[in-house]
Amino acid sequence: MSVIFLIYNLPNFIIYFNYYKENKNTKIKIDTKNNSIGIVKNGVSKQYEITEIKSSIYHLGIYYKNRIDNAMRWKMINSDLAYWDLEFNNGDRYYISNLIVDFLHDEPIVENTKYRFRMFQYINKSDSKEALTLKQELERQKEKSLTEKFVEKFQSKSESELNEILTNKSKYQKEAVKAVEIIMESKNVG
Repeated sequence: MSVIFLIYNLPNFIIYFNYYKENKNTKIKIDTKNNSIGIVKNGVSKQYEITEIKSSIYHLGIYYKNRIDNAMRWKMINSDLAYWDLEFNNGDRYYISNLIVDFLHDEPIVENTKYRFRMFQYINKSDSKEALTLKQELERQKEKSLTEKFVEKFQSKSESELNEILTNKSKYQKEAVKAVEIIMESKNVG
């Protein structure tokens, strides 16, 4: 029984250890009235203005993507673990876990905060994949679903009809053209 418990909770232990290693000597104080953030890391204290923030990215569990697309994902045992990738104009960068600052259910203090959704949200400093704002993510989801609708609709069209759409791209929605490209690619492969 203890082996099953250990295997089931292993991702959590890894994430907790990852957060502890990064944040063990870190304290943060956010003062929204004075628009300032104070960070103490390894005994070095620094004070920043919120306007000095160059980039703010929340790395959340995939469960929180339900707020955007209502896909009804199940909550996992590690869903409430997250971290905040915070970079300032002077190049200082911090990875703040939500064990230090609980930001999961509050509005971001930085207006243009972006979001990354991952299955296991361990701190990965080399992760360079582009994060998206909530608006961009909503638009991407909308575009994807519209393209899928066009793929279903165009499946019955002949190859000459599909080529006609590709020839006159400017007359069609970009999602329709993308759908035709997907269909043509699958026909050429198959």
